Amino acid sequence: MSGGRRVAAVVGSGPAGLTAAILLAQRGWQVTVFEQHYRAGGCLHRFFRKGVGFDTGFHYVGSADAGQSFGQVLRHLGVADQVQLRPLDPDGFDILRFPDFEFRVPRGVDQWAARLCETFPNEAAGVARYVAIHRECIAAYGLYSLDASVPPEAILPWEERSLDSVLEACFDDPRIKAVIAGHGAPLYGVGPAEAPFGLHAVVTDHFLGGASSIVGGGDRLAQVLVARLVQLGGTVRLRCGVASIRTEGGVAAGLVLESGESVAAELVVAAIHPKAVLAMLPVGAVRPAYRERVESARSGMGHIGVYLEVEGDLSPLRAANLYRYASWSVDTAGDLPFWFLTAPGARGEDAGVVLGLFPTDCVSWAQWAGDLGKRPGGAPERPAEYEAEKQRLLALFVASVQAEFPDWTIRRAEASTPLTMAHYTRVPQGATYGHHHAIDQMGRYRLPVLTRVRGLVQVGQAVAMPGICGAMMSAYLGVGSIDGLGPLIEAVRSACREALPLGLDTLHPA
Repeated sequence: MSGGRRVAAVVGSGPAGLTAAILLAQRGWQVTVFEQHYRAGGCLHRFFRKGVGFDTGFHYVGSADAGQSFGQVLRHLGVADQVQLRPLDPDGFDILRFPDFEFRVPRGVDQWAARLCETFPNEAAGVARYVAIHRECIAAYGLYSLDASVPPEAILPWEERSLDSVLEACFDDPRIKAVIAGHGAPLYGVGPAEAPFGLHAVVTDHFLGGASSIVGGGDRLAQVLVARLVQLGGTVRLRCGVASIRTEGGVAAGLVLESGESVAAELVVAAIHPKAVLAMLPVGAVRPAYRERVESARSGMGHIGVYLEVEGDLSPLRAANLYRYASWSVDTAGDLPFWFLTAPGARGEDAGVVLGLFPTDCVSWAQWAGDLGKRPGGAPERPAEYEAEKQRLLALFVASVQAEFPDWTIRRAEASTPLTMAHYTRVPQGATYGHHHAIDQMGRYRLPVLTRVRGLVQVGQAVAMPGICGAMMSAYLGVGSIDGLGPLIEAVRSACREALPLGLDTLHPA
């Protein structure tokens, strides 16, 4: 203990780690977060080019109003007043563009269903069936729906049923199937044949609840979470990579940092991939069956991130994002099956900034995982073949975007790969959502929050849902495993907005 307070160490300062740290600090723990990077936030953080900021993993959020899941989480954490939201177009916050066809996704499940019926009138009965199934499914996720009376096992049937099976049961027209699946697959990285329906329902419901960008991007959210933790007496230590998790008699006892420093703690929260946790634990700390289960777990899809500075009219993306599909298939095979585009530069952020991404197979990049030294700033020097492949794919993307927006002049174009993701976040293979959230790895096959090591809690996308909200919700599962999830859900549901001066001026200078 430290001054009578229980001591917790959190490994990783992404949204899951910072959320868990705040929840523990609210409960009286003395919390320190250890982050190997020089900037807190994980995928929330930005990088800068001549003062121009580019978000690396954050694009937009959903359901941020009072009474909604993400909005209530912000209120419960005490940061809602410090996060300024900029709502996207309620009549079409996401544009799904297929060959010779466009669908604008409106806010609200009822409005979305009405637009589907208007667009596909012969499928009206199927839309009604689908929406009824969707709502029944959402009610089974007690944490997301903020209903403490729902037992955790209620989600299991929904994570054993594929999205494809529900679409087949409801619809005949392949186009409506593509529209529904195409709005979800990029947001969680699994094709409709493998995607649990529960995963698809929760992720799409989150955005149908109302999509917004955050003024200052994901970096702003990271800053206010750090500031709130500091306000509660916690600490974030940057450039402090963790080498191992100490255990004594099967109980977590603290950390050993890469510098050799030993840190004592009564609780360790690992906000990193379970494979990385395994590598930090002593041999024999977990059962062989668990080790095999984690080691054999498949990593998810990777992405090429694209960071553009554009001259031209960005107004088409001022209040909407664009999902562009090369065909009616929503699978991810090929060089450029789909791409996503969002324009913070049209929403009051740094002028001309446009962010994009498209899928790639992480395995194909693994051949270049070794580095040839360090570049200025610490990033690895990669082989010429790696750079050539990155530039080839970037050129394909830029050409496709230019065909869509011929009046744009692209002044700067940079790209990141799964290896970039792996370097900065240490996610295995650099998978965007870490875990491959398929039917055979969700539901009763989810990787657990708790292990055989007492006092060790795992949080993050791999043990819950993908995305920013999924990662933050995982922290509630983790802390709830200590103090009880039901009371925590009730506290989130009843949380009110607070105005808290957090002293942000000293955090994260560009």
